[in-house]
Amino acid sequence: MKSLLLALALSALPLSATAQTAGLLERANRVELPGLKLMSGEPVSAAPLTLKSGTYYIIEIESDGSAELALEGAAFFRAIWVNEVVINDIEIRPLGLDSFEFDDEGKIELSFIAIKPGKYALSVPGSTGDSQRVEISIE
Repeated sequence: MKSLLLALALSALPLSATAQTAGLLERANRVELPGLKLMSGEPVSAAPLTLKSGTYYIIEIESDGSAELALEGAAFFRAIWVNEVVINDIEIRPLGLDSFEFDDEGKIELSFIAIKPGKYALSVPGSTGDSQRVEISIE
């Protein structure tokens, strides 16, 4: 009976009083990060990334197909909440990630919320050069 009364009371309110916004994941709250590039012998990023905990981000990771390249960063992926990974207009909502590998040219769009403050890196596996990684700080 109480739930019926509540439903009736809510239905009498104007739509604006009962409507809710998407909150943190609303498009207006999303911060677009500079993209990362995977190209044989080229830097992954122009500069380190500084993120703010609790902020919603989107980043594009692109490979030119010049070599089979991956980008790994298990510690970083465990410090964020992944909303979705988009590959060729297919949206994937994983429980967790460890790395991405490109066998050919292509793009990945990653949307996430930074959670755990700290210093992290995404890097090309087996590489030793500083340009083959991007340093990421979550404040």
